[in-house]
Amino acid sequence: MLKQLQRLSLETDGRYATAAELKFLKDYLQTVDQRITTYEKIRQQEEQIITQTEAQVLGTNPNLFHKGNQDYSAICQRDRKHVLRISAAAMLMDDLDSLRDGFLCWYRTIIKAFKDQRAAQATYNALPEVLAQHLSPEEVALLRPALELDKSILTE
Repeated sequence: MLKQLQRLSLETDGRYATAAELKFLKDYLQTVDQRITTYEKIRQQEEQIITQTEAQVLGTNPNLFHKGNQDYSAICQRDRKHVLRISAAAMLMDDLDSLRDGFLCWYRTIIKAFKDQRAAQATYNALPEVLAQHLSPEEVALLRPALELDKSILTE
């Protein structure tokens, strides 16, 4: 949203914006209340969502977050929280570009460096399923673009 507003400001410098140029703003304003409610709901249920996602993933492979004798579950849990928080913020602000170009591209590099693609695949397949148990279908629909972006970038 902020990038779109900035772009609109630059493109309309010295003139009025057209109805077509203002459409994204009208669309956003129609959903802002639901975006805020969804964001707050995720914030309030974060621990349950993260714990349930981990349980679902570990149910299929109890050693998924292990490398050798080391258990990286706590680090993976921290990272899942971070992805959830940033994805919720991207949904709130309707800003997938910043999500993709900032955090996700950086985090994908970390996943690849540590060869954690299998864990990422399991996690970002499970997370939308878990969120669907905590959010209404309308709330899931608002969050879906960010979740799909998470999955596509973090599991390649």
